[in-house]
Amino acid sequence: MVYVLLWLSCAIIAAVIGNRKGEAGSGFLIGLLFGPFGVLFALLSSGNRKPCPHCKELIHKKAEVCPHCRTPLVAKT
Repeated sequence: MVYVLLWLSCAIIAAVIGNRKGEAGSGFLIGLLFGPFGVLFALLSSGNRKPCPHCKELIHKKAEVCPHCRTPLVAKT
């Protein structure tokens, strides 16, 4: 029973980490399948984020304006 609770807590922790990176569902699944290693993988993954070309903070891949430095990321035509 202890191992089941440990595995479920790893899945929840990985889901919380994945949620902050925009990948809550896959974080939960990885945590559920791999336990503590899934949590480690969730910590090391970048999710669906990329670095801003101006301030280097991680932002959503489809962002049009960086929420940190407020620089427009889409070229105006």
